[in-house]
Amino acid sequence: MTLAVLPLGEEDRWKLILKRYAVYMLIALLGGGIAGFCITALIFLLTFWFPAPFKLLIVLLLGMLFILYEFKVIRLNLPQFKWQIPASWLRASQTKNMMVWGFILGAGFFTYVPYTTFYMLYVYIGIFEQPYSGLLFGMVYGLSRTLPTLAIVLLRKMNMLSDEQLIKRMWRAKNAIHAVNGVMLIIVIFHLMMTQI
Repeated sequence: MTLAVLPLGEEDRWKLILKRYAVYMLIALLGGGIAGFCITALIFLLTFWFPAPFKLLIVLLLGMLFILYEFKVIRLNLPQFKWQIPASWLRASQTKNMMVWGFILGAGFFTYVPYTTFYMLYVYIGIFEQPYSGLLFGMVYGLSRTLPTLAIVLLRKMNMLSDEQLIKRMWRAKNAIHAVNGVMLIIVIFHLMMTQI
């Protein structure tokens, strides 16, 4: 979990915090880009020879399953490793720790990924786009995983919220975020039906 890493050394000066965040962000971009390219390239290689109607059917069915999951109608085992970074990995300098954490978090599937839009977009890109699009999406995803860390550090630095308050707010937002992901998947599926059929 982000709070367990003491992400950017909140006790340090702002310049050092920003340097660590920049390293963290760049490595997360790299991890996300590599993972995005590899995942979409694999999906592309497995499906490029499928006829277009079959590709669309796969994406629509998967999208419907993911919508049901987001609205808690069904349970799915999503492909993720749910890694926690071992304490023994965090004995290096803060900057090196942030490099390790950034790469793993940016790649996505090594950690806990609770929302299915991550998978849906990779499947869509792998089936209907070229793998380099997965590289770009992976980089955007990696960047998006660094933003909560920056927000947490800034809130801590300004003494606006305690860790306990942050955890409570994140926990309360969980169901709303699932609902937003469900709505986004409905929009994606509707878009697919309108553009691919």
